[in-house]
Amino acid sequence: MGLFDFLKKKEPQQQTNQQTENAAEQHNEPYLGDLEKTELVYNLVQTPKSERDENWQKAFLQNVIQASFRCGEPQVITGPDGFLYFQLFLPEPNKSFQCYVIDKMKDDFLLSSGFGVVINPTPNSVDWVFSYGDILNLHLNKTFYTTEKTPFSRRVNDETIDKNEKVMIGQPSEAILPQQTRQLLAELLKINGVENPKVLLMMRDKQDGKDSTQDLVFNLTPQTFKTQDEYRSIMQAISWYLPKHYSFVGIDESVFGENFMPL
Repeated sequence: MGLFDFLKKKEPQQQTNQQTENAAEQHNEPYLGDLEKTELVYNLVQTPKSERDENWQKAFLQNVIQASFRCGEPQVITGPDGFLYFQLFLPEPNKSFQCYVIDKMKDDFLLSSGFGVVINPTPNSVDWVFSYGDILNLHLNKTFYTTEKTPFSRRVNDETIDKNEKVMIGQPSEAILPQQTRQLLAELLKINGVENPKVLLMMRDKQDGKDSTQDLVFNLTPQTFKTQDEYRSIMQAISWYLPKHYSFVGIDESVFGENFMPL
């Protein structure tokens, strides 16, 4: 969920997209939200945070997708984590508002602009924070969070491949890493000093030989950056752009050579 990460002040990451206030104005037709779901979300957020259990979270995540919201002023803010978030608030009683619906926004401008979404933020609280990767997962899998088993190994680090280990190499499809997300990641890495960011999809057998796992691989190692902390910071930034069940690793480009392709 990332609520505490959002509220905790951090050194900001360099931004990968300059679009802010005019992003939402690019859609042509007015949004129409589900008023019943809007009322359900309104009632849910009245629950004290200490009482928001797993059932509360499930109901909130199911209904927030198509509920009606109004935008904040400004529309887009830089969160304490350094990333860009579109502000959404529940409508105020008896006040007209321009409607925003996450299910429509994601394809209209959230994914192309590199925005996450924050619900009902205040200086000291927030009802929910969606990273760009959460919005991407909604786009790809119709849910913010994939909890069932997937081929991803859940590794997030730099990786060494044993010389005797057999792996299969390919490129991530649009169903894993859409072009607009690749572009945002490329911009992020270039801004942070990676001249030619590249990616591939690596599949490897598990130790029991009964199954295989997959990982996204970027041509990054700690040696790519001035310090280990810079490397870890960039790897953490990459994770914000990816669904939470994804795994990715950094491997020296020489290991897979021409199998790496530009982001």
